[in-house]
Amino acid sequence: MNHEVKVIATGGAHRVIYHAHPANTIALTFVLPLTDEAFTRELWEMATECPVVFPSGIGVVPWMVPGGRDIAVATSELMKKYDVAIWAHHGMFCSGEDFDLTFGLMHTVEKSAEILVKVRSMTYEKRQTIQPDEFRHLAVDFGVELPEKFLYEKH
Repeated sequence: MNHEVKVIATGGAHRVIYHAHPANTIALTFVLPLTDEAFTRELWEMATECPVVFPSGIGVVPWMVPGGRDIAVATSELMKKYDVAIWAHHGMFCSGEDFDLTFGLMHTVEKSAEILVKVRSMTYEKRQTIQPDEFRHLAVDFGVELPEKFLYEKH
């Protein structure tokens, strides 16, 4: 299903779907809200390149039994708008044009997750982070479009 969705969405440019079980990303599914907005924003804040590497954001599938039709449908719906989908308490799917780009995408998400796990192990509240207007400036400078739903003001 993911291949079919990405072929249609990218006009055939995405030829690789990569699934793995990255430990830090999985760990975050136990502590972050299982929403696209929470995961995208938290991971974007961990490394400046993240909104450039996955500008459309990250989709999150709440826990479901792996391997069945229901989780496949839920994942393929997310893949219509994202190149990254996280399965809560299980793993991640990434889509890309070739294996190197797709592996690099997953590696970037996992690296960002590792940084967030370390930050959260030191403190719950970040003292400083990238702000919404700073993300907007970054998007202009790098020529990417960042969905506004991820650029909300945090309190």
